[in-house]
Amino acid sequence: MTVNINPELTMTLQEGVGEVLSLLTGLDLSYAPERDRFRSVARAINRALRSIALEKEWSYYSSTIDIGPAVEGATAITIANTVRPRMTGDDAIRFVDPEDDGIKMWAYFLPRDALHKYQGRGGMWAAANPGLITLSRPIPNALAGFRVELPVMRAPIMFEIPYQPEETEPDTMDSGVYLAPIDFEYPDLVVLRAAYFYAQTDPIMQPRVQTLEAQYKDLMYQVIERDERHTDDPYQNEFFVPVQNGIVGNGMYHPHPHSDERRY
Repeated sequence: MTVNINPELTMTLQEGVGEVLSLLTGLDLSYAPERDRFRSVARAINRALRSIALEKEWSYYSSTIDIGPAVEGATAITIANTVRPRMTGDDAIRFVDPEDDGIKMWAYFLPRDALHKYQGRGGMWAAANPGLITLSRPIPNALAGFRVELPVMRAPIMFEIPYQPEETEPDTMDSGVYLAPIDFEYPDLVVLRAAYFYAQTDPIMQPRVQTLEAQYKDLMYQVIERDERHTDDPYQNEFFVPVQNGIVGNGMYHPHPHSDERRY
């Protein structure tokens, strides 16, 4: 017998609304999508998705976008103001060969005020400003024309709130609105967050707010611990430069002072 150890865990909007109502009432309730209660819980689920998107630096909703070809000699790349680069952990810009889609170079992110310390190194690093990516050195000829991919934080997909006039029969509604899946890999976390938000709006359910918040946080920490468990700690970039460091080289020129040097 073959056991699927990684089943696809999905939950539709209709199922999510039923889960929220079950948490709040202890009953297996169901509401027609054209009713006010269904739309109110659906709005709470949308709010929960937006709230979860801010946990752990949007790491649940990471993606990559193509920001254009690499131009020889360029030291900065312009991006749209609506794009938010993802700079968590060891995220990096990728220079991708368009012929074989192979990554030829990684440009890891540094704090903006530390980028100048890396100008004398042979590799490449980057810093993010609103609407602009600054590189530690000009793009060499070997990378000219390569596709530049930027890790970004995307927004979660919101549900369209079902709305139908009272005279419309439920069986004539577009089922795609409330059968769309929740945009999260572990939807129970979204359901708990939505129940926490919804309970705050109902005087009868308000005594359960603290309990729902505790349940949500317990599950959130479990999901975070699962996602951050590694067999080995990754190598971290050196943000603080000591006196003797590989950045300096063998007495070669380096265009920055050392913070722990004493000059009298």
